[in-house]
Amino acid sequence: MPQKDHGPKNVTDYMKKNTNYNNLSVSTKTESMITGSCSRQVFASLIVITLFSVLSASVVVAQSLQKRLYFARDKVLPALVHIQPVVSDYRTGKLRKQSIVGSGVIIHADGYVVTNYHVAGQAKQILCTLNDREQVKAVLIGGDPSTDLAVIKLDLSDYDGVLKVADFGDSDSLQVGQQVIAMGSPLALARSITFGVISTIDRYFAEDTRLPSGERTGQYNLWLQTDAAINPGNSGGPLVNLAGKVVGINSRASTFANNIGFSIPSNIVRAVADELIAKGKVSRSWIGVHFQPLQNLENWFGSKDESGVLIASVDINAPAQLANLKAGDIIKSIDGATVSARFNEELPNVYRTIAESPIGAELELVVKRDGETLTVLVRTRELGVLQGEDLECSEWGFAVKEITRQMRIDYQIQSESGVYVTGVKRSGPAQVSGLRGGDVITLVDDTPVSDLAAFAKLYDDRVESKKELTMLTFLRGGALRFAVVKPKKETVSTDSDSTSLDSTSQKDGGGAGSNSDSNEER
Repeated sequence: MPQKDHGPKNVTDYMKKNTNYNNLSVSTKTESMITGSCSRQVFASLIVITLFSVLSASVVVAQSLQKRLYFARDKVLPALVHIQPVVSDYRTGKLRKQSIVGSGVIIHADGYVVTNYHVAGQAKQILCTLNDREQVKAVLIGGDPSTDLAVIKLDLSDYDGVLKVADFGDSDSLQVGQQVIAMGSPLALARSITFGVISTIDRYFAEDTRLPSGERTGQYNLWLQTDAAINPGNSGGPLVNLAGKVVGINSRASTFANNIGFSIPSNIVRAVADELIAKGKVSRSWIGVHFQPLQNLENWFGSKDESGVLIASVDINAPAQLANLKAGDIIKSIDGATVSARFNEELPNVYRTIAESPIGAELELVVKRDGETLTVLVRTRELGVLQGEDLECSEWGFAVKEITRQMRIDYQIQSESGVYVTGVKRSGPAQVSGLRGGDVITLVDDTPVSDLAAFAKLYDDRVESKKELTMLTFLRGGALRFAVVKPKKETVSTDSDSTSLDSTSQKDGGGAGSNSDSNEER
């Protein structure tokens, strides 16, 4: 039986069997060498051609990107506004007016500019520098601390230039990795742009995140995170996609990191700005509940289908409490619409669902409690003002604030009356007497303090009569305390109590605020 040839087992075996290999003529070997040399030359040529093609393609891509950057720049940069508001600060116990620096973008041909609430939401005076370096004054139209947005209107009565308007894009269409440009006045350096990408489209900040003025913010929206550099002074400036559309308003940056900045999505900005322009304020419904994500708690609270949102707490005397909602309840639907929040990032949508309901409307909630399903009717109220008006008591060395309903809830103030101490002046009469920021004054001598107006009258009466000593009764951490205040005359003051802006003081706002201690960048 013939043996089957399986071929050579290795290279040596192959060489032994291939007799032609050892009997190659010189001419054949020379021909092989020439052929090999040509092959190497061809291969080298192919490598060069390939590298050239790759480099050429890279150059084309870079040129294309550069053109798109120029396009986006030219669409929005002319609408960029350098903003210098004068704001009042009572946190040191006395009124200090400070000129700060921020940014904004023109969104309407009538001169409406959107910016951050923490830039211009409490401004007393506003001076704006436009892209052509001309300066105009502006007035505050309205602000919404809950989203950290404000709208101002330029005074164009003496402006002869051409106003450029930026267009909004769709922030819901943004993708992680998408290229964007941040524009503004970082560190008061006007008309600056930086380039980066969208790092995430759904960054969540805790419900108790607060603005410098004390209001809660971010409850109703998520944030865009970008590595395009955002610095103090960029606040209020636009985040722009390469189509030249505003997809966000820059709001904050991480203090201890490089190139981690956050913007408010444009779809939120557009809705809030439209309402501020129309009504001067944003109205929201409120029922007084605080939510917590259900993640890892479904089994404990009996929500096996992983839907619904967990009530973590209920505000005292809020509509939710009056409707007998309790901590631990799981809301499954609101007016027939299913709600769910397994993760923190889903909470703002639930808050927004309630907030966008008509004020005074009766909401039908399907609630799961202790394994049972209940239907609960809750009538909404208007959210109302988050923070009250301020009053400086210069003779006594402190400042107070009107207490709003939301402040009572946020700061857990038990008293139904009184005024909130915003700040106490260092070494002033109030500090010497033991008064602190956060105290709630309920009595002046023996007279109850019902509200800010009543306290202002009691204060003015004692100042005019030059009363030597005044007894203040106040609450601190729920405990009653007393302080005797003796007015003290100021002889020397090194603080700047007022700041004004003159539209003729500086042609170009590019360096404004960078050389003055009274200026802040936001």
